[in-house]
Order: sequence, then structure tokens, then C-alpha cells
Amino acid sequence: MRRFDTLFVRLLLAQLVTAVVLLSGFGFFFYTERSRTVARLVAERWAPALRAAAGEPVDAGAAVPLLQSASELPARAVHSPALAPRIAELRADLLAQGVPVQGVALSRGADNPVVWIALPAAGGSQRWFGLTDELIEPRLPQRMLVAQLLALAVVAGISWVVARHLTRPLDRLRQRLLTHAPGSDIAAPAEPAAAAPTAEIAAIEAAFSALRERLARHERERRLMLAGVSHDLRSPLARIRMAAELLPDDPALQARRDGIVRNVDVVDRLVQSFVDHLRAAELPLDETVDLAALARAAAAGLLRPAGELQLDLPPALPLPHANRLLLERVLHNLLDNAFKHGRPPVRLTLAATAGEAFIAVQDAGAGIAPEQQAHLLQAFARGEASRGVPGTGLGLAIVAEVVARLGGRIDCDTAPGAAVVRVRLPLRASA
Repeated sequence: MRRFDTLFVRLLLAQLVTAVVLLSGFGFFFYTERSRTVARLVAERWAPALRAAAGEPVDAGAAVPLLQSASELPARAVHSPALAPRIAELRADLLAQGVPVQGVALSRGADNPVVWIALPAAGGSQRWFGLTDELIEPRLPQRMLVAQLLALAVVAGISWVVARHLTRPLDRLRQRLLTHAPGSDIAAPAEPAAAAPTAEIAAIEAAFSALRERLARHERERRLMLAGVSHDLRSPLARIRMAAELLPDDPALQARRDGIVRNVDVVDRLVQSFVDHLRAAELPLDETVDLAALARAAAAGLLRPAGELQLDLPPALPLPHANRLLLERVLHNLLDNAFKHGRPPVRLTLAATAGEAFIAVQDAGAGIAPEQQAHLLQAFARGEASRGVPGTGLGLAIVAEVVARLGGRIDCDTAPGAAVVRVRLPLRASA
């Protein structure tokens, strides 16, 4: 799971976006209403003086000092947008009070901004009059912006707490599912998903527990069946082999006797593969195994010429929390698979880097196509190129299961004239 693609982040972002939208909307409407109120007050104070400037008689005591300019708008002044709430309300109020406003502009002064009002003049022209008022703010109200930022910070904190409270039970449930997954060697005591799990989380956990129990029961039954079949086959196979070897030493019967023994050996190897498959999930991981010594023994057991099998091994490579029989089967299956389905020379390499034991078996064959790699790591799976080669389809499956139990990973790589199967196993410190 990616770090920023989690339910916690999505909940937090959803709440923050909602808070930003609500606060922005509230700020907009508050500022609009406030601007209209200020515009009404300013229009009421300025209307008498502006009417006087337009040539209408007004009370002398009501006049407000005006900054008269030339007939053209000052260079520093800019026309205000007609839709600006404060300007639109000011213009509407001035017109309602009899001031013939023809235009509104704004310029920044040293202290306060100056609002320029265009009034009609003689000859059909217009004249601009500048007014200042303490009610006209030079910039957006800072206190409102600060209040909004503080409110957003408070909402962000509350959203973080709420999102964490909602997602923590799911995270704990996920940890429990990983800890108690079928086939896991870890037997941690059961813990509640949360102090007060919701009904949905409790239902998910109950469903998973039921599914885990069914899978464990099916797995036990499957292993018991394989073990029973393997055990029951060994006795008749031994009797068939003994009977074949007791046949008269007649040249006419020699070919048939050899055929019987050869087929018995094939079935015996198949049974042994079943046993190895069972052991891969059952044997304890309580030994420290020297991988280098085990690799030398596995290579010697194949009885291959020196030119067909090349070794690149360190003097020693101890692997803690492992099992000698399982690692022996991994090395044997990798080498046997390379000779059966590849071409010599085969090269076995061992190394230790960055806390990992590295096993690589390379041959000169065509290798495994990328789209078939996942399939061929399953039990009884065989590729098209290996249909005519004797085998059970359990070799790489046993390797994959042992590697998974040891906490490692397996991958295949194919290059022109070279096929490599790599296994990486963690070098965990001994307990």
C-alpha cells in the first residue's frame, strides 16, 4: 500500500477540502455583506457633497472636502470592477440618493485609498472627484484572514484525530489478518481490533476468522490425504520392485524387468515429491545451516562432469532460522530443473549482500517466459517446453514454498543464451 493512498489520507483530505470550501464560502458572504454595509454608510456621508459638486443645492454643513482633479482620471487610478460588492453597492446607493454617478475608480494613497467618482460636467463632459474615508480599507481585512486560517488549523487538527480514530481499527485488523494468515508460522495471541470496534469491522473479522478456519481445515485434510497416499504407495512399490528383481535371470526377460524397475523408480520419485511438498510447510525452522557446504554436497550428489556444473561459492555462508532438509531440497531442485529444462553449463552462485543470502542458478537454456513465471511456481504446473521431460511439476513449487516460509523471494530472468533463477533469503540474526 502506497503511503499517500490510504483511507486515513483520503478521509483527512476530504474533511480538509470540505472545511476549506465552507470557510471560503462563509468568508465570501461575510465580506460581501460587510462591504455592502460599509458602502451604504459611505454613500450616506458622501451624497450631499457629491450632489453639491454636481450643481445641486445642499446644506453647507453636510459637505465633505473633495479632492478635485482635472477632467481626466489620474494616472494612478484604476476603474473598479462593476461587480465588486462594495463598489456596486456604493454606486447604487449614490444613484438612489440623487447623485448622477457616471463612473467609479480607485487609487492607492499614502495613508488611505482615494475613491474617484465621475460626475457630469458642462458641455456633456465629466469631471472626477476624489474622496477619502476611514471606512474604506486599503486592503483585505487581515483579521478575517487570520481568523479563517486559525479556524482551518483547528479543523485540520480535529480532522486528523477523527480520521485516525476511524482508520486505526482497520489498520489493527489488517495487522491481525497478516499475522494470522493461513500458512503463517507466527502464532501471536489474538487481540481485539480496537477498544470499541464498529459493527462493520467486527463482521469483517468474524468472516475472516471463519474463512481462515475453513482453509486451515482443508489444508490439514489435503496434507493428510497426500501423506496417506504417499505412505500407502510405498509398500506396493517396494513389493513390485522386489518381485521384478526376483524374476529369472533370463536375457528374454531382462528388458521387461528393467522397464518395471524404471517405472517403479519414476513413481517412487513422484511419491518423494509429494513428501517433499508436505515437508516444505511442516518442518521446523530451528537450525543454522551452512549454505556453502550444503551447495557443495548437492553439486557432488548430481555426479555431473566438471565442465557441466560450475560453482562460485564462498568458504561458508551460515543461514540462521532455517532447516537443512528444506534448503537441501531447494538447491537440488534448482540444479535438477536447470539440467532438465535448460542446457549446460550450469553455474551455481552463492553470495551474501545487504543482509541477504543470494542463490543464483544459471544455465544456457531458453529460460522461463515472463508471463509463465507465476504459473510455473504453482504445484503441478508445467510449461509447454517440458511436456516431454519426465517430472511432477513440483520442483519449483517446493522451492517457492520454502523460500516463502523463510521470508525470501524468488525471481527468474532470461537473457540471450542465459536463463537465471535467483533466490534471496534474509540473514536474520540468531535468537
